[in-house]
Amino acid sequence: MWDLIIKNGNILTLDAPLKKNSNCILIKNGIISDIVDCETAKNLQAQKIIDATGLTVMPGLIDCHTHLCEYATEGVHHTIGKSQKMAAISNYLDCLKSGITTVGDHHLGHPLLSTPLSELKHTAGNIALTVKFTAGMCCLGTEPLSYTSSLKPGSNLTFDDFNDEHFAKLAVESEFPGENIFVTATVANLPPALVPNGGKLIFNSKDICKIVDIFHAAGKRIGAHIEGAENIQIFIDAGGDVIHHGHGAENAQFIQMANKKIALVATPHGGTSRSPNTPEDIYNALNANVVTAIATDSYLPVHPQAMGLGNLKIVGPKDFLAICKPTFEYLNNKGISKTDCLKLITVNAAKIMGLDLEIGSIKKLKRADIILCKGVPVFDFTNIESIAAVIKEGVIEINNSGL
Repeated sequence: MWDLIIKNGNILTLDAPLKKNSNCILIKNGIISDIVDCETAKNLQAQKIIDATGLTVMPGLIDCHTHLCEYATEGVHHTIGKSQKMAAISNYLDCLKSGITTVGDHHLGHPLLSTPLSELKHTAGNIALTVKFTAGMCCLGTEPLSYTSSLKPGSNLTFDDFNDEHFAKLAVESEFPGENIFVTATVANLPPALVPNGGKLIFNSKDICKIVDIFHAAGKRIGAHIEGAENIQIFIDAGGDVIHHGHGAENAQFIQMANKKIALVATPHGGTSRSPNTPEDIYNALNANVVTAIATDSYLPVHPQAMGLGNLKIVGPKDFLAICKPTFEYLNNKGISKTDCLKLITVNAAKIMGLDLEIGSIKKLKRADIILCKGVPVFDFTNIESIAAVIKEGVIEINNSGL
């Protein structure tokens, strides 16, 4: 007996095309065991059968750049003490309700929040959501500059605290290439007047080469928070792996990134002191064959020059599809298919997180992380109410339509 069968839906595998009439997904032990035609499946028994007639069936969404366990717990819920973990779970539940089944969370240390990363990993490991953590250091562009690190949450550090041993420990703790280092100082969520050094270069090229080598020696890929073409170039030359934000990147740099297999996590609504990624920027990155994902950076105030977000002041998981809309429409008008657009929040994000053998598409032997929608996400809707159901590892976790 199968655990779950999903039949009659419009399946978007975001991978290889299905065989003709194959629209029944067979799920066992949290894994997609097979995709067959309904004639084959009609006599099969299952603990649960979903008739997805009229619904889009596709992989769960992946948000590979968030701050939901740390900065968002204080900024959104105003928690400081032991309730930090409760607030993180609340944020993660918002993800699941928004169709997001995998999250890349960035832990950078926080001057007021002292919960160790190990405790947050344990908390996240017991919920119906895949959460992978990047461990990193952060530099806030105040005067003087302010530093924090995953290794010493609840502390204010100095530049001298970041020696080779520190970066080696960050590499060990990190589960995917996120904001492991801040090549440039961040403005975070503060008004520009409070962060006059936002965008300032923190490490020189020699330092960055050494840090990249430390991560690679530990068998880990490295990502970095960067803005500005001149600073992006330093990371490219150092052989880094993933550029987060990349605001101000030039087209020639996208070609270099593709040649060196450096990925881009775009945040088209903000995240640095510069204008965010435009739809044209993202198109140029894709056109150069850069593996590109879009992420929320949740929770994040919307940059004044962000496109298409109307009166939104701050964006979180429920705004993921709205964040993507201007870019997806631009890409589609340029001839990129709707399914290829959706890869920016599924397949490509999985590749960046090193999880592409497990998730990101509907394929035999991949994890059964699946959403059922009333139309094609972003193109037909951006509201989370149109997500009919969220299935995580073969279990229906969110059911908005009584399926």
